[in-house]
Amino acid sequence: MRKLPVVAVAAAALAVAGLTAPAQARVFVGIDIPLVAAAPPPAPPPVVEYAPGPAPAYGYVWVPGYRSWNGYSYVWVGGHWGHPPRVGAVWVGPGWERWGGGWRWHRGYWR
Repeated sequence: MRKLPVVAVAAAALAVAGLTAPAQARVFVGIDIPLVAAAPPPAPPPVVEYAPGPAPAYGYVWVPGYRSWNGYSYVWVGGHWGHPPRVGAVWVGPGWERWGGGWRWHRGYWR
């Protein structure tokens, strides 16, 4: 009669072992794509903007518009009034620059 409880315990252990989920392996692959690309076709001529009128406040300068490459074509980004971060700062407009073996787009910045 003692064999019955041992058999029951062994059967229960086997049943629980059968209910566990099988192990799963996962693989993650990372791809690093730099922002270096072949240069797009030359931009069309700039859009003629109207005179911006007077500055909104003392110290503001007019930052002209430019054509921006969106991956498919050039789109016009209109000019705006900007406030230089310091006296004597000069606005350098956005454009393409050589980078490594290709080209990359740089935003406009104050120099």
